Amino acid sequence: MPLTKILKPKGGCKYHRLLLKVDGKYKVVFKSTLKSEVNLERSKIRAKAVDTNALVSKKTFVDLYKEFAEHKIKVGENERLGGKMTSMKTYLGYYRKHIFPNFDKDILINEVTEDVAISFFEKLNGLGVSWIQTENVVMTFQTALRYAKRKNYITSIGPMEDFKCRDQEELISKNPKDMKYKVTPMITLQEAERLMAYFDPTKKNNPSTKDWMNFTIVALFLFTGMRMSELRGLKWKAIDLINKTITVELTLVGTEKGYGKKDGSRRTYRIHPNLMPILIQWKAKHTRHFTPHKISWVFPSLVKTDEYIVPVCDRTIRDMLNVAYSDLGFAEIKWVSEKGREAKKRIKVIWSKFGTAPTKTFRHFAATCLWDAQNSNEALTDNFTLNYIGHQSAEFSKRQYGSHKNLRGGKEYEAKIDQALKNAIPLTSGVTIDDWSKNHGNLPKDDPFLNGVNDEN
Repeated sequence: MPLTKILKPKGGCKYHRLLLKVDGKYKVVFKSTLKSEVNLERSKIRAKAVDTNALVSKKTFVDLYKEFAEHKIKVGENERLGGKMTSMKTYLGYYRKHIFPNFDKDILINEVTEDVAISFFEKLNGLGVSWIQTENVVMTFQTALRYAKRKNYITSIGPMEDFKCRDQEELISKNPKDMKYKVTPMITLQEAERLMAYFDPTKKNNPSTKDWMNFTIVALFLFTGMRMSELRGLKWKAIDLINKTITVELTLVGTEKGYGKKDGSRRTYRIHPNLMPILIQWKAKHTRHFTPHKISWVFPSLVKTDEYIVPVCDRTIRDMLNVAYSDLGFAEIKWVSEKGREAKKRIKVIWSKFGTAPTKTFRHFAATCLWDAQNSNEALTDNFTLNYIGHQSAEFSKRQYGSHKNLRGGKEYEAKIDQALKNAIPLTSGVTIDDWSKNHGNLPKDDPFLNGVNDEN
């Protein structure tokens, strides 16, 4: 693969220049005022080149991807490398479900170009795979090719280095919604208050240790926006009740321990004042329940045993929340028998306002509350909010988590909005809502058309 580099305009020069290494020296082979044109020319040079390493190995891209996916599994199995097995398994899933059945098995590694990627995208999307899922699969080509470069199967990734599905005109979906990730529905302030009241042990007769634990779990989710894996991995040494801080470091996905995502997840932040008494009370109940044993997990299984105590199962938390959502009218559930175990029941969610992940809504709630309150609270800087939520980019956090518009709801809030709109746009007319005969063609108030039954766009 030819060695190239691009020089930016500087001094009195207005051109981006493409240099190609020939006989040990770089020579200008193309120049333009537009960087995009220089990048295009570079891609053409790379595409025409023959990668001798790939020709010698005769390794196809399908074979490479399998090797790459199996390598990722080994990374996940090595605790010291930090890769989560759940994330690493994704690549093997892509190989088995999409790459092996559908990718041309004659294409060598060095023959994977933008045209090949576009063609495969169109094929996969045409088979009914969603636009987002297809994009996720195709964009792993770059990761697989970088692996090939490290293994010296190829000397360069070539034109795929800067490839993005969203930059290809022929791949843009006619329906813009197809290209958008699903937005997690956010619990509103009123709904959050109802959920807190539902679990509040002070409102129950003789509340159990389990009642206190469930309430503390929900409170921690709502006040901090913690991830499920972070909450399950929480140990008492991470909660400083004297200095009023929580340190998020250890995570737990299933039984797999980790240390959070790379960017911003490991953090220490101040405990919300209204969360403090809840944590103090739970600490007391927790200690009393397990005495004489000292259990480090903040939310352990409550079964008393001399054996090793494990953290509460994520399914237990999801089921607990889904039952509450059902009781509050946020979801519909039913109990079904497990396959092969008729006596053992599990919860099946028929529908839920908060989708299939009942805890993600809390991160959106906490982030939206913090971003929404920035204008009136000087202390809530971008850095404060990013550290609290565990994000690195303010732009990403505001777009993905803080963009919900329905934080507050209810008649009282709607009345305030109505008044604010009147103040902002003080136009008036002689039309009134009660003047039915004058403004609705003599239709009666109970006519189905007026109630939206026959509403036509």
